[in-house]
Amino acid sequence: MVKRTRLAASFLIMKQILLLAASLFASQAFATDRIVEEFGVPPTYPNINAAVTAAGDGDRIIIKNRAGDIPWIENITIAASLEFLSYADNNFFVVQGNYTVTPAVGRKVTIIGMRNTSGNITGTAAGTLRSTSVRVVDSQLVSGYIAFTNDAFNVEVVSCSLQAGYVRINFGDVLGNDILNNQSAEGVRVTPSSTVFQNDTCHVIGEQDPGVLGYEGIFISSNAQVMHIRNNFIRHGWMGIEVYGGNTSGVQNLIWNNSVQGYTGSSTIYGINLANTSTGSIWEVMNNAIGSTWAGTNRGINKDSGNNGQINVYFNHVQSGFNTAISTGFTFEGSNTINQPVTFNPDGSFLNAPAAINGGNPAAPFYDLDLSTGDAGAYGGSYTLTNFHPLHTGAARVYMTGHPFNVRQGSTLRVKATAFDR
Repeated sequence: MVKRTRLAASFLIMKQILLLAASLFASQAFATDRIVEEFGVPPTYPNINAAVTAAGDGDRIIIKNRAGDIPWIENITIAASLEFLSYADNNFFVVQGNYTVTPAVGRKVTIIGMRNTSGNITGTAAGTLRSTSVRVVDSQLVSGYIAFTNDAFNVEVVSCSLQAGYVRINFGDVLGNDILNNQSAEGVRVTPSSTVFQNDTCHVIGEQDPGVLGYEGIFISSNAQVMHIRNNFIRHGWMGIEVYGGNTSGVQNLIWNNSVQGYTGSSTIYGINLANTSTGSIWEVMNNAIGSTWAGTNRGINKDSGNNGQINVYFNHVQSGFNTAISTGFTFEGSNTINQPVTFNPDGSFLNAPAAINGGNPAAPFYDLDLSTGDAGAYGGSYTLTNFHPLHTGAARVYMTGHPFNVRQGSTLRVKATAFDR
């Protein structure tokens, strides 16, 4: 009897596995690769719009470049869960035009390897909070921007080059981009409308961002998520990094290991500026390196008006000679230097910053990758800028990991990674 019961149970489990496999196969069977080819014949499509019109949720739009890499000149509206990628391995597909995503619950849109010679990637219309996922990965925008300024979108912008534009999102992550912004806008802007805490983190990490005169390199105003602003190299003409708000759920917001350089200005410029922080918010400003070649008025880490949060400022290095290196009145201020040079090479590495080398927080979780005491600035710690650059390395790529920063013998190491495969 026991044996027969075990056989019955085994048969039931096997049946469930087969049903699950059949279900997965059925869902995959309906997904189609739609190939776009100039002068192609069916079943290929003569342009991208035709493929998108024919596509359903889960399909891939695989794009062959036109002869001579002449761009496909079309404006595309995306109203399904689709993936866009190049037909050629480890290559870009070349287009010209605006790509606009319409939100819907459960919609997922991925763009990998787009080279857009003149056009933007944006979202439109209202929708359910964070209901639509968009990933723009390993792409180049020659003269356009990426803007999803509706709370319906959760957006990841990863390893992209914006040669004249900016990135604006409400929710999501901005990771490892070259943002050569020359427009009247911040380089990266994160400003959700919702104030309801989402129990999630927005990462702005690994940006190389020369700011525009009169605008921030990175501007954050959010109560709805935890903010991690880390290992960015920002050159600016007004404010390198400016933050407002902050979640009030007791979770620390991090401004860690950024290299910030002022290079021009019109009056006063600020390396890191904190203003209008929320009551109950906590901001940790640590291991940053701040310098300037601007001959006017320079402020390093500035406490602006309207601050009600707790702001801790420690192990930062501000170039000597600033008019105000670090404002008074922060909740905690310790182990900063303000009497040493802080100068940078064009890639954000240090030209001369003796106090910043091995000058980060000396605790083990903040060590550099070579296990030496952590440096301040964008190349210090485990999220060093070199994790995210150079861009367009081809093949599969892990672009973000979450892991404990203090590993002890005998404990289980858990690492969560996100990646893409071209």
